[in-house]
Amino acid sequence: MRSFWKRAGGWIALLALVVCLPLWLRGRGAPSPAAGLPRLVVLSPHNEAVRAEFGRAFAEWHRRNYGAEVALDWRSPGGTSEIVRYLTGGYTAAFRHEWEAAGNPWSAAVQAALLKPEGKNQKTGETADGAAAAARRAFLESRSGVGVDVFFGGGQYDHQRLAEMGILVPCGLRARHPELFDGADPVIPRALGGELWYDPQDRYYGVCLATFGLCYNPRRWAEVMPPGTPPPSGWRDLANPALAGLVAAGDPSKSGSVAKAYEMLVQQVMAESAAAAGGATPEVLDRGWAEAMLLLRMIGANSRYFTNSAGKVTADVAAGDGAAGICLDSYGRFQEQWEREENAGRAGADSLRFVMPAGGTSVSADPVSLLRGAPHPELAGRFLDFLFSAEGQRLWNYRVGVPGGPAHYALRRLPIRRDCYTAEDRAKMSDPAADPFRQAASFTYHPEWTAPHFNLMRLLIRVMVVDCHPELKAAWAAVRRAGGPGRCPEAMAELRRLPFTHAECAAVGKRLKGNRDAVALAREWGVFFRAQCLRVQDLAGKAAACAGPETAVGSGFVEPKRAGGCQSP
Repeated sequence: MRSFWKRAGGWIALLALVVCLPLWLRGRGAPSPAAGLPRLVVLSPHNEAVRAEFGRAFAEWHRRNYGAEVALDWRSPGGTSEIVRYLTGGYTAAFRHEWEAAGNPWSAAVQAALLKPEGKNQKTGETADGAAAAARRAFLESRSGVGVDVFFGGGQYDHQRLAEMGILVPCGLRARHPELFDGADPVIPRALGGELWYDPQDRYYGVCLATFGLCYNPRRWAEVMPPGTPPPSGWRDLANPALAGLVAAGDPSKSGSVAKAYEMLVQQVMAESAAAAGGATPEVLDRGWAEAMLLLRMIGANSRYFTNSAGKVTADVAAGDGAAGICLDSYGRFQEQWEREENAGRAGADSLRFVMPAGGTSVSADPVSLLRGAPHPELAGRFLDFLFSAEGQRLWNYRVGVPGGPAHYALRRLPIRRDCYTAEDRAKMSDPAADPFRQAASFTYHPEWTAPHFNLMRLLIRVMVVDCHPELKAAWAAVRRAGGPGRCPEAMAELRRLPFTHAECAAVGKRLKGNRDAVALAREWGVFFRAQCLRVQDLAGKAAACAGPETAVGSGFVEPKRAGGCQSP
């Protein structure tokens, strides 16, 4: 018996450890809001540095201005895409509970129309009537909520979607602060360079600015590229065959910032196509679209992985696990500074640099918004007031320790207020030369080209580059063995083919109404792209055989020797 209890005691102790360890670890992480304090619940994809600095600064600001303590309760279920899914599912469930509690039947038609503008059925596209229309109207008049006050961060596209669904509600910011938005030369413009910076219906406001670009590791870049190759300066540099397996990239279906970066690439290539042709006709845009998707596949074929976390790209490139990557400007600048400060005086101090592609990125805004049914709407309004105050805006780019700056982390983001770029401000900024307003005027974003197809483009890139990555890498390896893209034009022509043109995006997008439709399209495109990659391998193999043994087994970049009987490509 004693032996039994001795053995049982060991199992009980192990069980107790399994149960208690997560609780103990959770207690050692970010502190929970103090018991009894008013809590503002904030849903955000922002990193820990942003959450820590704004949580601390808002608590101090609120204490000074309202004489009361407050705490921020941060919720971070993932990237922007995960947050949107969380909100749409949560609001549907919350309203269904209210609807059925009032004695109303729930149906597929009600669910299909609930979060659609004008109550349109997501399957048929027809405007709902009867119970579905009544449910939509009731939702827009309801206080249905998910226990969260504010959505802070993410891109304009996703905030616009949530606003159209009715999940976001007017927050009153412009009425409280007309001095920021009114006048011939407003402190915060409504739009610049084709990008919308805030919603004219008061449902979301850009709170900081973002650009997209490249990061690279100078040492790794010099190791893998031919001597004398300049550092990367544009998106096309990431398609160089010498970077095979050395590009760090993200999954556009998981990260809104990654999807936006890919959209910038597509916009630039389409704009170049239009400029070369002297106009943006449908045929010209089709060519630009096809060239952009080919470039994305070449970059994708060079990628070593596709991360769900946009911040992982810069960390891996700095560590030398990749030679270059695609990133948001704040991640690139933050990691660049971190490496410089952590490795001061050592070799690792110059392990990462951030570059904005010339003519390859717009200046977009990361918004903040008030959620329907917010438990603390008055406190949420105060939080927005703080974010748009000069004090809140300066946190984004002031250096650590300077008066008005962050306490621990340099955030390396750019404020959206035009009046926060004075000479006095720049003397305290981490990026004193930054001029987002001038940069925004140098790049014209054409929303009509890609914005209506943003979700469709997200899915297309995910399937052809992420889902089909093994097949794409094999096809790209065959092209490299054949001597590179210029030595096998038939293989590259095959790789350029798409299941639909740019002109057909609207029609294809009508099929993308829900998760089942996305799965069906992904399956259909997966078959297309996997078969295409096999054909590319075959065509590249034939080109390599014609080129002769030196090219076929060599580096892939020597002048090919023609074998007898082969036709020059």
